[in-house]
Formats: sequence, C-alpha cells, structure tokens
Amino acid sequence: MTDIFRIPKLAETADGTVTVVHWGQACGLLFRVGDHLILNEVRPDGLLVLCPRGWGNPMLGRHNQGELVAEPSGAPASPLRWEVAGSVSAIERDLERGGIGPGRWWTAIRVECTDIAVMAAARGMFESGWMTSSEVDEVCRRAAVAPELAGVSVAVAAADSQALAESLLETTRTGRLRFQLRPILPMEGATAVVFEGPWKRYRDTARHWAENETAGVRVAKSRRVAAGGGSRVQLSLFGDTASVDG
Repeated sequence: MTDIFRIPKLAETADGTVTVVHWGQACGLLFRVGDHLILNEVRPDGLLVLCPRGWGNPMLGRHNQGELVAEPSGAPASPLRWEVAGSVSAIERDLERGGIGPGRWWTAIRVECTDIAVMAAARGMFESGWMTSSEVDEVCRRAAVAPELAGVSVAVAAADSQALAESLLETTRTGRLRFQLRPILPMEGATAVVFEGPWKRYRDTARHWAENETAGVRVAKSRRVAAGGGSRVQLSLFGDTASVDG
C-alpha cells in the first residue's frame, strides 16, 4: 500500500533546522517543499525525525512495538544507523501555501506595523478564534498579501487549543504559518490519493495530441455516449464524452 505515496525528502540546514526539500506524504499529511519541521526534544514519540549516524539525510519515522521504522514505508530502521532527533510537534510554512489538516483550529494571529492607525485598521481584518481549515486557508491568503494591500505584516498559528496556538505564535515569524501536527492515519485498504491540480491547460493537452499524431502514434478517438449506456468506456470528469478505441 505504501508504494502509492511519495516519501518526503528532508535535509538539515546549517543552523540545525530540518526542512522538506521534496514534497511527499506521511501519516496522511502532505509535506510541502520549504516546510520547516518543529521538533520536540522532550518527548520523542509520534511522528519522529530520524538522523543518520554518519553520512545521509534525515528521514521520518515512528516507534512500532518498541522498534524504529521508517515512515511511510514501514521499513525497519536500525538504531545502529539511525538516532531519534525528536518528535515533530508542528510544521511551519509560507502563508500562501496554507493547507493545514481538516477539523477545527484555534487560530492565533499577530499583526505587526509601525503605523498605529494602520495597525488598528488591520487588526479588524485579522481576528483570532476558532476556524475551519478552509477559513484558516482564507486568512492565510489575505495575510500573504497584507504587506502590499494593508501595509502590515502578519503571522498565523493554529492548534487544538488557544493556549497552544498562542504559544506557537510567539516563535512564528511574520509571513509564516505554524500549525500543530495532528497526523491523520490513512485508512486500511486505501488504494489512491488525489491531490488538487494544477490542471493542464488546453494548449498543453492539444500539444500532446499533436506530437503523438506527428510521431505516427494512433490516438484514441472520442465520441459521445449516453450516461446510462452499456458501452464499457471511461466517462469524462467534466461531461459525457468518452475515449474508446476506433
């Protein structure tokens, strides 16, 4: 089942920060390029960061019945080769990337500006409180353009409680979103993961077909079919056309 996931690639920067350098998925969460993993050095449980003893890059892992395993592959990780750097307690990313997990989040917001009048107006635009994930994303989009449109800089933090969100916000830089890690484990028997867009533009698709025709490749013809017909064809996502062999 794990071969349907792309494993996140991690790297450690000169200041000791663990960051994602190639996107991937683990524990039902999508890790994006540029994400910083905030580690809790006190309780090395949950989703772990494993550092190599010697040459190599860090990787995600878990404790499984007392043994270390890589995440999401589940492959054993020998303690002779890997050591636990800490558990991932939060993720920090650029505001415009958003995309925190589903559910309700207490969202704490900090607005910074040297102009008192501008600050007062901006605070009315950004109010802390309980939000859904889509509402948090909307706040992040507005906060990302706030320096240009409102003349203020904004930092956002989200967690299960007000106290934790405000604690995360204290160390979150403006222009960034920091949110508590709440892993959502994939369901057993899952066979696919769908990621949103970006969809191909029409001319990209047209170019692909033109290249196939130029190369002499036989391309499937398209015809319209009834939605309740008995023909075994693949229906389009956006209409009732289908591709069949001519």
